[in-house]
Amino acid sequence: MPSDNLPLNHALGALGLRLRAAREASGLTGADLAARLGRGWKQPKVSKIETGRQLISLDELRAWASETGTDPAPLLALREKAAAEYSSHQDRLSQEGGAIPLQDELTALTRTCTYLAEYQPALVPGRLQTPDYIREKALGDVDFLAEGLPADQVGHLVAAKLRRQAILYEPGREFVHIVGEAALHMRFGPMTTATLRAQLLHLAQMSSLPGHTFAVVPFRVGSPVEPFGFALYDHDLVRVETSNGVVQISDPEAVARHVRRVERLLEVASVGADAARFCRELAESMTDG
Repeated sequence: MPSDNLPLNHALGALGLRLRAAREASGLTGADLAARLGRGWKQPKVSKIETGRQLISLDELRAWASETGTDPAPLLALREKAAAEYSSHQDRLSQEGGAIPLQDELTALTRTCTYLAEYQPALVPGRLQTPDYIREKALGDVDFLAEGLPADQVGHLVAAKLRRQAILYEPGREFVHIVGEAALHMRFGPMTTATLRAQLLHLAQMSSLPGHTFAVVPFRVGSPVEPFGFALYDHDLVRVETSNGVVQISDPEAVARHVRRVERLLEVASVGADAARFCRELAESMTDG
């Protein structure tokens, strides 16, 4: 069981160190800073934040930066990663609005990164999904509708996911999306063959985006990694989705293992134009039914 004196995660601990360094550089003690920050602040709260035992809010972080004369931008970016580790997927779904704020939170997290890689063995990654694929997949997930979002609100989920995709068109980031061939065959609930076919053609089109690497691991090759999906944010945070929520990983050695998994998958995958051709040919071979 973790000690109360240890940070809950690496990003939260790193944020605390950065905040402490900012305070010390300004010549303030913890008590001094608490007095400047005003109501609701005492020295023990400053200590908890600096030792990674409490997640600072966005408004608190901006006030901290202002009082210590520090640029808030890198602190806000680090806080996004800390927040992603701090809360579990199920905790977010249980909050008011559920799945929709989660999508916007993922968008904010993505904006703090310059490198993003995702592997999905049996699912099209969210940033590459078409509106019909998003809608029909959600409507086919009985547990999701029961626990996370009413059916009449699925349109809002579609809009939130599409907001996540806009970042693909912005310069300055590198994206890697790797899917197993199973992802290109898998339909969910009421999803039609026409929807899946259109999704495959969309993947082929998206493969040529600048700064984007799209890859397919076909059935004909042996997978070099176990079939568990994950998303890598820069080279310091990994999110692994499970049926019970999301595991957040920031341990450097564990993150490095996922970086190597991306490299091994790309070694055996069809990449770029070859992956696009693979998707088009599969789409053309599909028959309704």
